[in-house]
Amino acid sequence: MLERICHKQVVFTSLESIAPKVLKSRKKLAIFSGVDRKSFYHAIFQCEQKSRFISQHADELLHLYAALTLHVNHNYKHKHLLLKAPLCSKAGALLKEKGWIIYNDIV
Repeated sequence: MLERICHKQVVFTSLESIAPKVLKSRKKLAIFSGVDRKSFYHAIFQCEQKSRFISQHADELLHLYAALTLHVNHNYKHKHLLLKAPLCSKAGALLKEKGWIIYNDIV
């Protein structure tokens, strides 16, 4: 899963998984919080779905990110989305505007 991020020469000193139930969400996605060797924090969301990832999903992802920052009490330097679904151009533009890095592997 993290092979795509490792190609960017990011090595994590710690990586922990956070359950979506902790953030009061019923979404089926994987959430990771990691620290790299330069002590920068990374938020990694992995989403796998059959339908197109639209702007509504992007808004829900931004709300989950806000809940994550409140849960861990700090902001993240880097935000990654590992997506295995077709990506809507409006959703991609919205997330890139907010500073997200999107890795899209279409199924």
